[in-house]
Amino acid sequence: MPIPRRILLLTDDAALARFLPQQLAPEGYALRVAPAGPAGDAEAVLLDAALPPSPEAHLAALDGGVPVLLLGHAPGEPPGAPLPAGAAERLAKPLRLAGLLPRLRARLAAWDASPGAATPLGPFSFHFAGRLLTAADGARIRLTETEAAILAYLHRAGRPVPREELLGEVWGYSAAVATHTLETHIYRLRRKLGQAAELLRREDGGYRIA
Repeated sequence: MPIPRRILLLTDDAALARFLPQQLAPEGYALRVAPAGPAGDAEAVLLDAALPPSPEAHLAALDGGVPVLLLGHAPGEPPGAPLPAGAAERLAKPLRLAGLLPRLRARLAAWDASPGAATPLGPFSFHFAGRLLTAADGARIRLTETEAAILAYLHRAGRPVPREELLGEVWGYSAAVATHTLETHIYRLRRKLGQAAELLRREDGGYRIA
């Protein structure tokens, strides 16, 4: 099953906070609404430009370098005002779903493919596009494309993922395929993780990130 992309919506607009998560959920997005950053585990941020004290203040508080889409203009800001530093682009308000969805998909796709994109994964920074795990001391673990795909799927799932689901999502296999392919890759991944091998756990008939 598709795993929702995690989006942070920064707003104090009650109507926007109520309706936007409902509208985006069927499209594969899970919105967390907050009055301020940081981004946490979000993969993109929707920042309401009208949120006090200013877009610049909220952009400075965000961390992780994920794409930020600015919604509308700050009070008193002229329509042609340039984007503040840290915002990827601006979307007009009132917000239209038909306009938001393609821009959000494009920004997430570009971020996924960016060599600098990284997300916390246990004691590591996980660079999916670079197929790399980086430890706090600078040590690096190189991953194969399949190993990176396994970790990315488990990380985004945030739950135990059944074996058949992983086979289908990573390899495209049907649930009826009998193979030790997954177990072999999990074994190799755990060996690469070394002392952090417990990060990758077997649970409820599947696997999860601890």
